[in-house]
Amino acid sequence: MKSFRCFLSFLQMIKQHCSSVYFKLQRVKLPIALRLLSALFPRHCPVCAKPVPYGTLIHAECQTVLPFIFGPTCLRCGKPVSSSAQEYCYDCRTFPKSFQKGLSLFLYNKETRPIMSAFKYHNNRRLADFFIWELFFQQYSQNYFHIYSKRYSHSHSRIYAAIESLGIDAVIPVPIHKNKYKKRGYNQAELLSRRIALIFNLSHYPDMLIRSVDTLPQKQFTPQARLNNLKKAFRFNSRYDNLVQTNASLSVLLVDDIYTSGATMEACTRILLSAGIPNVCVLSICIGMARD
Repeated sequence: MKSFRCFLSFLQMIKQHCSSVYFKLQRVKLPIALRLLSALFPRHCPVCAKPVPYGTLIHAECQTVLPFIFGPTCLRCGKPVSSSAQEYCYDCRTFPKSFQKGLSLFLYNKETRPIMSAFKYHNNRRLADFFIWELFFQQYSQNYFHIYSKRYSHSHSRIYAAIESLGIDAVIPVPIHKNKYKKRGYNQAELLSRRIALIFNLSHYPDMLIRSVDTLPQKQFTPQARLNNLKKAFRFNSRYDNLVQTNASLSVLLVDDIYTSGATMEACTRILLSAGIPNVCVLSICIGMARD
């Protein structure tokens, strides 16, 4: 009985780390091993939670309910706006942002909220591959195992083309506090930023920003209060001082899972700018709707 429990614990450990295993196997291209892992630990659709066929990440019918961002968006943060005549959203007009450009994949609403919760709080790390696939490659291949191969390294999805045009040099995740990291075991933003850096062959600096204060939840504050709450929450890692000093034109992509008021991205951007990095762009998976 004890041996059986140990075996179950071993399987659970493998399951928890399978996202990392998938990621490494994709990189070295081992399709047989990937098929074996898919059989042992099948992926589930992020919308309906039912198993999906090998090589896919979402059912075709579930794909249609996802709120992709199309049409006019705020020229600064990327929030959807009512018309192209409205260049900037209410938040960016009222609280001007310091970053150069914002990009997002989905609208943050009732369809995406459960998916983001599973990714952020419930150890569903595999969703990182799903988000990357949707960001850059969904329209070019139905097999997600292709996304780390050179065959699809020059596709031109909206966000892919935007990132290439921005002249990004490095990718940085929004950090989480060490207490949250110990509790979760991972930083969801880093799962995304690491993959993005690999796809675009960019430098990845997961610890350039450090979350030094574990602040109160942001949802209870107004936009300005959220920014005030985060003023001392982040700091620049001094080990990167020389890198910044020797790269005067460094341009970075700051990555997070969700963008609502923009307070977190703005606080991190200000730290990076004050450290000497002249250009900061931001990317999130989900973003809130702009206020009129």
